Amino acid sequence: MSFKRKHEGLANYLQPLGAPGDVRVGGLQPRQPVAPGGSIPGGFNPIPASSQGPKRTNATIVYSRTAVADTRKLGRLGKFFKEGDVVFTQRLAPPIKDPMGQNVKVTSVQLLNQDLKDHGPMNLAEYAKFFEARDGAFKWSPDGVVNNLDGADPENEFKDFAVANVAIQGFVRFSTLPFGDETRGHNFPHLFMKKGARNGDRVFLSLVSRQAAVEDKREYAFQFFLASHVTLGKTNANTIEKVWRIGRIVDGNQSKNMVTVCVDVEPIDMERVQRQWGVE
Repeated sequence: MSFKRKHEGLANYLQPLGAPGDVRVGGLQPRQPVAPGGSIPGGFNPIPASSQGPKRTNATIVYSRTAVADTRKLGRLGKFFKEGDVVFTQRLAPPIKDPMGQNVKVTSVQLLNQDLKDHGPMNLAEYAKFFEARDGAFKWSPDGVVNNLDGADPENEFKDFAVANVAIQGFVRFSTLPFGDETRGHNFPHLFMKKGARNGDRVFLSLVSRQAAVEDKREYAFQFFLASHVTLGKTNANTIEKVWRIGRIVDGNQSKNMVTVCVDVEPIDMERVQRQWGVE
């Protein structure tokens, strides 16, 4: 194979050396020149290396969000969300016509479940007001997993919001504490993640509901579950309203109460989850 093809068409990139220690500078135009208005030189076909095509990456992509906190007590989970927590954004119309420069605000699953507990059972009209935007779309959307917090202020001493650096793709530490705990106050059946979660298992977040004591009203909560829970028959599809895939476990024993997840947030229907992970 020629140097030209081996190095993807780079010109004057490799220079033969003479005596030991000889260093030579290549040309100032290592790539194929393109004159103003000229046609772009054609590449090799088939493409000899991935760098001549669209680059794909599994690197962690982190976005800065405004961490909207609350001072309500949430038991041992604390007053504020932290590293490894899944956070939600809310689909809202901007307050001004040109909202450029405004940070996206996020809140945690624990805080949102506390709002649902405080609200109590809902009828159809109350459900639409809490969960739906004006156009009828579901307005709460998982954004990613918190990689770290800048300026955390759980005691609200500085009257300012912290900045949550949220991983929307790639590898990040994920807290296993919310498994089974975030719906305890609602008396929903909860699923516990056992120690040593298996690598390759998938993490899902669902909106679950059940009939309340009040007629024509239902109780709602967000709950995590694993693909292995579906396989073992520990989930009840009749109680699940909506499902989002959060990511895949790549290290089930990263540290205490933590696993490593490759984040890939996507809305998915429960029927598809059962087809992929259920047992016939």
